[in-house]
Amino acid sequence: MDYPIVFIPGLFGSLGDEVIPGTGNFSFGLAEGIYKPFIKILNSIGYVEGENLFVSYYDWKNSILKSTDKYLDKDIKKVKKKTGSKKVILIGHSLGGLLGRSYMTYFSSSSVDKLIMIGTPNFGAANAYYFWSGGRLPYPRVERNILYNGIKLGFILYFQLFHNEGYLKPLRKLFPVVQDLLPSYDYGNYLYYEEDGERKEIPIEKMSVKNPFLSKLNQRPINRANTFLITGKGEETSMEFLVDLNKGKQNIWVDGEPIGVNKTNYGDGTVTTFSSLGNLGQQYIIIEGDHTNILYRSQEYLAKVLNKPISERIFIKEVEKLHLIFADNCREMEIITSDTSRISTEKSDIRDKGLQVINLGNNRFWIMAKGDKDLEVGLNMTNKVKREANIYQTSLG
Repeated sequence: MDYPIVFIPGLFGSLGDEVIPGTGNFSFGLAEGIYKPFIKILNSIGYVEGENLFVSYYDWKNSILKSTDKYLDKDIKKVKKKTGSKKVILIGHSLGGLLGRSYMTYFSSSSVDKLIMIGTPNFGAANAYYFWSGGRLPYPRVERNILYNGIKLGFILYFQLFHNEGYLKPLRKLFPVVQDLLPSYDYGNYLYYEEDGERKEIPIEKMSVKNPFLSKLNQRPINRANTFLITGKGEETSMEFLVDLNKGKQNIWVDGEPIGVNKTNYGDGTVTTFSSLGNLGQQYIIIEGDHTNILYRSQEYLAKVLNKPISERIFIKEVEKLHLIFADNCREMEIITSDTSRISTEKSDIRDKGLQVINLGNNRFWIMAKGDKDLEVGLNMTNKVKREANIYQTSLG
């Protein structure tokens, strides 16, 4: 029997009022360029949005259990009612895969025909330690995919520029999800220090920074017969950190401040292959690619798992350059691209010519422009606006 798909995007993959006030109804937001091509892949296998394909958006800043309860559980109930189906197929990218596991474990496994996880940190991700222990927001540059890095950097800049969340306790309160992404006990020791030239590991069980959610989740049984994993390799991925124990302060870097990192090529730039596989069974595929590319390179495997033919091969062109612009105290501006196009921020929803503009309210704008290497973006403002406005602009690629 054919069951409808519920797709769960990853970290930074949902945008709406509940994520950033004033941004409207839930959508992929700036992550549209990442997830819309994947939706096209699902279309090519026979799934149509609103009929047998649905997206479960959520406020990814929340803990995983809270997001599962508040968003995914309700969305699945709505999909089952609309389609008349007793079960759904869950496909989760990255963090979204953990919401799927959480639903199967703590809510209703009988409602899930298949759970497909893509690049999901089932044992956790070492980079989460930077945030939870030291108050540093997750690294913006963790893969070579410029668009994905730009979205991450954009959210980091947004909270830094407009929320001034510079201390550990407020950051933890704002992003409780990061604790759920820390390495679990199954990940093993990921901090070590050197003493008299010898390597000495810090037992993960004795660390003050812990991930109780994943450690408990990994102890619960899961139906491996309907669990499928898509993981990546070939990208340098943080695996463990060399720390300085003497740099720890009260509530900050209590287990040691990272001064070095060991990486592995068995990972997608964000999640190690070992963590993504998570001892969850033998139904998996390892794909060369980063955290985003493995989404697009999974078309054949997805078709096989879903037992569907492919009607069209989907090929994704990677973004070569990206511009990020934040404007504060700016009522209006014109965006000028290299082909002399001029687009005004008065438009409520701009996506033409590779531009996305989000009006954050209170005369604040978040602009992302993507294109080829020769793309240049400039701003046209009156002298008065230039004097009053605060503009932050950066480029990647």
